[in-house]
Amino acid sequence: MVVGDPVVAILALAPSPLIGPALARIVGAREETVGALLTGTIVLSFPLLLAAIPGLAANVNISLFAFVIGAALASAVPMFRDTVLPIVDGARYVALAIILGGAAVAALSFIDARAVGIAALVLLVGTVSAAVGAILFGGDGLAAAIGAGTRDPAVAAGLAITSGLAGGAAVPLAYAALLALSLGVGKLLVSRQT
Repeated sequence: MVVGDPVVAILALAPSPLIGPALARIVGAREETVGALLTGTIVLSFPLLLAAIPGLAANVNISLFAFVIGAALASAVPMFRDTVLPIVDGARYVALAIILGGAAVAALSFIDARAVGIAALVLLVGTVSAAVGAILFGGDGLAAAIGAGTRDPAVAAGLAITSGLAGGAAVPLAYAALLALSLGVGKLLVSRQT
């Protein structure tokens, strides 16, 4: 049931959150490690999505094209990037709010115990496996959990909605809520330790 659900596959194969370095700053993890792992998940996620879910290729190609063009432009003209980035920095949060708001409108009636359970399972398995893997190989477990273990609910919800999957945004929306809740708890725990 879980494995055959295309929305679960989209969420499980989505890249890490694009706001990963900001999340790392909030909970005190290494931002450069999170950024490197985030980039690695982007490189792996889109080809896996192309292969794993039939009919998703057109949407994934558009998303991948946007990432490649953005990365190429940012790398080609770093002085321009450094000048423009502070100006448009807030736009990513506005875009995230719009996408998740659209997902809420499209899928609020579809959120049930199953959607929340699947979202919790994807969050738990992803973050724990990334953290354990990093610790076993001498890395930063918290940075790995954020940079490789979490999924981007905005990307997953966008792909699910544009693919026409009925109620497709319910699981990514529940995931976003659980991710925000877990980050809040993580911040409380980290601030108590320091």
